[in-house]
Amino acid sequence: MLILNRTALSPYAEGMELLPSWYRRGYFLASVFILALAIRGIFAFGFEHALSPDSPSWINPAIDLINGRGFTGIRHPGYIMFLASVFKVAGEGNLTAVRFAQILLSSAQVLLIFILARNIFKKESIACLSALFLAFYPYAVFQASEIMSESFNSFLLVFFFVLLYEVLEHKRKTLFAALSGIAFTLTILTKSNIVVILPFIYAFFHLNGIRKNFLMFLMAAATAILPWTVHNYKQYDKFVLVSLSGMALFHANNAMTLTLEHETRQLKEINWFTPECLEIAKLPPVEADKEFRRRAWQFMRSNPETVFHLMKVRFVHFWRLYPITHSKVQRMAALLSSGIFIPLALLGMLLSLNCWKKTFPIWAAIFSYNLIHLFFLSMLRYRIPLDPFFLIFASFTFITGLELFKNKKTVSP
Repeated sequence: MLILNRTALSPYAEGMELLPSWYRRGYFLASVFILALAIRGIFAFGFEHALSPDSPSWINPAIDLINGRGFTGIRHPGYIMFLASVFKVAGEGNLTAVRFAQILLSSAQVLLIFILARNIFKKESIACLSALFLAFYPYAVFQASEIMSESFNSFLLVFFFVLLYEVLEHKRKTLFAALSGIAFTLTILTKSNIVVILPFIYAFFHLNGIRKNFLMFLMAAATAILPWTVHNYKQYDKFVLVSLSGMALFHANNAMTLTLEHETRQLKEINWFTPECLEIAKLPPVEADKEFRRRAWQFMRSNPETVFHLMKVRFVHFWRLYPITHSKVQRMAALLSSGIFIPLALLGMLLSLNCWKKTFPIWAAIFSYNLIHLFFLSMLRYRIPLDPFFLIFASFTFITGLELFKNKKTVSP
């Protein structure tokens, strides 16, 4: 009889790795990187790709930047600077070069996820499976060819967590604490909602006995973001950490939002820039931001039932296992990927509770993204940067199941 206990489910439980005898880490990593590169390259350059309606809002500010017009638009600066760097080297508006650069980063992310999974769970098999899953993962393949911030943000987010966990593993803890702080800032500059997990990062340092390194992390992060915050102060004459977010809050909370949310889910063409929004936008930026916030909070206070309904809609949409689309192929591809991996990942989070001191910063990232998008607009692609973490926990579930099955066969008469 097989007795299941917490030790049997532990990622640190002793036992032989579920890897073939001919396995070599270097060969595997080289192979999985080339595989990811090939899959993404074939998809990006073997098929035609229309620009997303949101793509110009990233491309145009990048072109303005390299032409000396400074930062324009309302987007976060991280992805704009990435695009501008590619355009500076490869030519203005060279989207082929952008896709190639994103394919390289997305393929490198496969190697990073191997390192991260191995540092968290101390299992080579979990790390290998995580890397293989990400190499083939349809959303990662698709986003690498999109001129949108999700693929770039996903790479930075995983890169940050790799450096964060290296603080535990590496002897030069101060150095890696500083490097992870800089990576944290780069992630904030691309998608600022990650800043809300800062208290959990402190808890991570504290609970793992490296609290003194948190100060170096914080100093490095603050130093890295300071130039951009100073730029904002010169532009707006007030403290703005990353960007003015009043318009985004207003888009998600006004008299037209519920109608637009439902029409979006019905695949109708909609415009979030309502007459009221356009009227407020005529004000100077700081005044407009203040007015957007005032009207958004006024709407939320006056319409709690509508706001609660919007939150339920956004929660469901954030966790949707397939996109709302007319394409049956896209829905099927999503169901065969996220439809499998996310339930396995949620199970993996429960099974790995015995090592929560190491995993909870990733939990914090996942659920803080979800929490923030209850108050702001929620689209399925906003979850894409988190998918590599789901793949790690799904791999943990899969490997744990195989180990239990193997142990059961061993003890069975």
